[in-house]
Amino acid sequence: MKFFLANSDAECSLDYMRTISHIPNSLRSAGRELRLSLAYPLERLSHEQFVRAWSAVAYLFPGLHLDGYEDAESGWLRALKRFAAEAWRRADAGELADEELYCCDAQWSGLYDRMHTHAPDEMERRLALAADYGEQMQEK
Repeated sequence: MKFFLANSDAECSLDYMRTISHIPNSLRSAGRELRLSLAYPLERLSHEQFVRAWSAVAYLFPGLHLDGYEDAESGWLRALKRFAAEAWRRADAGELADEELYCCDAQWSGLYDRMHTHAPDEMERRLALAADYGEQMQEK
């Protein structure tokens, strides 16, 4: 998502205001993102690296809800709770936008990619999300 500044001589840059979204294109790629991020302390991951890993969590485990991750019966695995805690830490510090914290498109795509039959409107949405992700990657 891009934000344009109303005042062009403002001190902050557009890159600072850009939110990142990531939608894995398969279970395999989501798993790879997650494994790569586990090799490092989560707080040391760059913004983009963390969003990619956090989106992979949402894609792979779409039934988990961020708001109750600390509850004993939440379904969150211990290793994944680290991601949720870091996501909340970054959000509270103003480092994650709501769209990055609640990565619903990655979550929905994870559900879609596991389904055997798809309605035309579901296929259209998945193709649009894939196209949007592709455009974001080309901008970098």
